[in-house]
Amino acid sequence: MTCYSADGRKLASGGGFEAGSVKSLIQKALSEFKPETVSATIPPRDDAAVASLRRPPAGGLILYVTWKLLGDCAAEGNATTGNGKYDKIFQQALGSDRLWVRKDEADALAAGTFPESLKGRMMKNHVQYVMSKDAKSLDVSIKSGRIEGGVPLGDAKRADCLGFVESKDGKVTRFELLVKGLGRRVEDHGFSACLSVIPKDSPVPTALFFELADPKDELAGVLPHRSRGDAYLK
Repeated sequence: MTCYSADGRKLASGGGFEAGSVKSLIQKALSEFKPETVSATIPPRDDAAVASLRRPPAGGLILYVTWKLLGDCAAEGNATTGNGKYDKIFQQALGSDRLWVRKDEADALAAGTFPESLKGRMMKNHVQYVMSKDAKSLDVSIKSGRIEGGVPLGDAKRADCLGFVESKDGKVTRFELLVKGLGRRVEDHGFSACLSVIPKDSPVPTALFFELADPKDELAGVLPHRSRGDAYLK
């Protein structure tokens, strides 16, 4: 967490989950803030920088991606999740991200085919993140608008998949895919939500859900967490 002045000068860094640490951050920032030194000059718009911003693929889709634990577990936090104080809150927290779908992939879905490139993006950025690095393939197919299949997780384990695709006039109007399997612990300073407190080496039942987003929703406009780099949409 960082505080800046209106003209972009860094005032303080710090903060955390506790109110006290956030208060300290604000107090430090206020002590460093000197109104008389703030420049009122607004820099000109950098059109080149705006043009370089990553945006959803034209004609494609945006999917909401969420994950949650199914039932209770012996939550095991660490320093970045409050040393146990917030274990129950993290355990019940819903993880959230987004996934971009290319136009050709959207067209394939509308025609009743699940493209391999989309399966790979789901696997690399979400299924492996939530379930396991042992997950190697998303073995699903579409039959009469119904998505069925699973994800082999190794050691005879498997995540089950079920979903639905609907289209009208060649456009996808509904996409839902639920992946139910064993979630693993992820240590990324709490950003993985409930995955942060899964006991080490003890996977627990977890659900991963992909759902068609309305591109007009404000949340849909937030970049997917792993969309950096040109390889994301390959």
